[in-house]
Amino acid sequence: MKFSEGDRVLAKVPSTQEFEGARVISARGGKYKVQFEGGSEQTLGEADVKARRTSRSQTRSKTRVGAKSPTRNSPGRRSPGRRSPARAPNTQSRKLPVRQPRQPKISIPRLEIPKDNSSDTDRTEGSESLKDEFVEPSMRSNYRELGPVTRRSIRIMSNASKAEHDQKLSLLKGADRSASLPAERKYDASSEGKERGFSMQPDDDVLILDYKDKADGDSGEKRKKINLISKPQEWGGWFGALLLILFTPVYALLLQLVCSFNNCKYKNIFNLVNKRDWKSLFDLNAFLMYAGFIAFVAIMSALPIGRLIDGQQTKTGRLQYRINGFWTLLFSISALFGCHYYGYRVDDIIIGKLMPLSVVGLIYGIILSIALYIKAGRIPVSNLNMYAATNNRIYDFWQGKEVNPRVGPLDIKLILMRTALIGTIIVNLAAIFKISEIKLGWSNVDPVAIAVVSLQIIYALDSLIFEASFLSSFEVLYEGTGYMLSLGYLIYPFLTSISIRYLSHHKVQQPLYLQCFFIITFIIGYVVYRLSNHQKDKFRQNPFESSVSKLESIPTKRGKRLIVSGWWGYVRHPNYLGDIIMHWSIAFLCFSTDALPYILAIQTTLLLIHRAVRDNARCQDRYGYAWEQYCSRVKYRIIKGIF
Repeated sequence: MKFSEGDRVLAKVPSTQEFEGARVISARGGKYKVQFEGGSEQTLGEADVKARRTSRSQTRSKTRVGAKSPTRNSPGRRSPGRRSPARAPNTQSRKLPVRQPRQPKISIPRLEIPKDNSSDTDRTEGSESLKDEFVEPSMRSNYRELGPVTRRSIRIMSNASKAEHDQKLSLLKGADRSASLPAERKYDASSEGKERGFSMQPDDDVLILDYKDKADGDSGEKRKKINLISKPQEWGGWFGALLLILFTPVYALLLQLVCSFNNCKYKNIFNLVNKRDWKSLFDLNAFLMYAGFIAFVAIMSALPIGRLIDGQQTKTGRLQYRINGFWTLLFSISALFGCHYYGYRVDDIIIGKLMPLSVVGLIYGIILSIALYIKAGRIPVSNLNMYAATNNRIYDFWQGKEVNPRVGPLDIKLILMRTALIGTIIVNLAAIFKISEIKLGWSNVDPVAIAVVSLQIIYALDSLIFEASFLSSFEVLYEGTGYMLSLGYLIYPFLTSISIRYLSHHKVQQPLYLQCFFIITFIIGYVVYRLSNHQKDKFRQNPFESSVSKLESIPTKRGKRLIVSGWWGYVRHPNYLGDIIMHWSIAFLCFSTDALPYILAIQTTLLLIHRAVRDNARCQDRYGYAWEQYCSRVKYRIIKGIF
C-alpha cells in the first residue's frame, strides 16, 4: 500500500475531476477510506489517491531555520575590510552591491481537460486530471519585465496563477454534466479495453453521434462523441426480434390454457374452439389483485428497510440499491398465512384466477415496455443501452433502450425481479394448499408434489437471500429492460406453476430411490450455482481477499482480471450449469410422458445457452487478446466436453 492510516493525501472528489486535501482513515485491499477537509468520508481506489505535494518554499524555509551555511561563514569568503580615512572608526561599513538572483523556474499546476471522455465503468489506474506544466514563454517574459525577482514577488505571482487555476475549476463546476460521459479516459475502439454492454463493435457497425452540450458561464459549447451500435447484433436481428415479440405472449397464453380445465394436458388446446372459454381470460378482480401486488413490492422497495449497497458505475454516476427483497417476501408470506389462518382463502382465489392473472401479466408487461421505450426517448444519450440504440425500433423495443430505468427512487428492473420471485413462491404455496384441501389432508398429498414445490421455493428464495450478489449478474448489469424482460418477469410466476398444477391432476408413480436421486441432483446443481456465484462476487469486490486471492487469473487492459481457476476454470459459466441441473431435476421428478412438466427446463436451457453465446461475443470485443487466452485455457462454455 502506498499510504497508511493517518497520512495526508490528495483525494479525488466523487463525480468530479478535482482533487482536495484529505486524511487516510483506513487502507485495506487496494482501497482507501479518506476523510476530506469538509468532514465527508469516501472509499476510493489507489488511482484516485495521490501524495500531497509539499511546496518548495516551505521545504527550504524549514531547512534554513536556525542553521547557517558553514561555507558562507568561512573566513576565506569574507571581503577584506576597507575603511575610509575620513570616517570615524565606529562608522558603519559600506554595503556591497546585491548580486542579482537567478530567475527561478516555477511549476504552476494547470488543469488539463481530457479531449475524449470514456464510456467505461472501469477506472484507468494512474489517470489524473491535474498535471504540472512549465510556465509558458509569455509568462516568462512577464517575469523579466518585473525586474529583479524576490521571494515576495514570487509569492504574488504564485497567488495570481492560483487564482487563475481556481477560476478554471469554477467554470468546470458550473458546467452541465448531466448529459455527459464520466471523465475517465477512454481507450481507442481498436484496443482490447472495452466495457461489456457499451460500444464495443467494429467501425462499420458503430454510429458516431455528435451532440452539443451548453455549459454555464463563459465555458462555451462542448462537442462530445458517443459510440452507438447502429445495427442489431443479437437475437437474429430485427426479424428475429419481431418473431419473438409476436411468439412470446402466444406461447405463454397457450401454456396457461392447457392447464385451465379439469385436467392438465396439451390436448386441451383443441378445446379453445368453444368461444365461451375466452370469457374467462379477463377478470377485473385479477387486474386489481396483480396491480396491488406490484404496488406493494414497489412501496417496499422505496422504504428505508435493509442495507443500502453500491451497484455498477454508469455513465452518469454509481447506482445504489436497497436490499430488502427478503423482507418484502416475509411481509407477503405473513399476509398469506394470516388470511389462511382467519378463514380468508386467498389461495383459492389465486389458483382459481391463474388464467386471468397470467393474461393480466401479459397486458401489464406490454404496457410497461411501451412506457419504458417512450421514457428512453427523453433521457440523455449517455444513459442509453448501447446494444439497443440502433436504427431499428423493433429491435430496440425488444432489447430495452435502458439497462437500469429508474423513476425517482424506484428501480424498475429490481421491482420486476422481486415481483417474479415473490410471486413464484406465493403461487406455489397456494397450489400446495389447494392440493392438500382436495386430498382432504396433508397425509394424502403426493410426496412428489411437496418435493417439487419445495425445490421451486428454494430456487426462488436463493435470489432473494443473496440479492446483493445477484445484482452483479449479467441480467442485472448488462441486459436491457424492454419487452423481453418486462413480459418475462411478469408471467414467470405462472410458468413455474405448470409442474405443480400438472401434479395436482396426475398421480406420479415413481420409485422412492429415483425421487431421492433427483433431489440429490438438485442439491448438487444448487451447490455449483451458489458457490460459483459466491466466488465470482467475492473476486469482483476484492480480489485480494483470502478466500479468492489464490485464484489464478489473466490481466486485461481494462484493469480487470479473468479467473482461470476454481469454478470458473472448469467452464466459462459454471453458474449456468448449476441452473440447468436444478431445472431438469425438478422436471424429472414429475416423471411424465407428457411434455408440460419439461417446458420450463427446456426454456431455461435454451435461454442460458443463447446468453452464453451472447456473452462470449461481447467479451471477445471487450477483452480482445486476453479473452482469447482465457478461451484457450477454459475451452467450454457450460458443459465440459460438450458445449
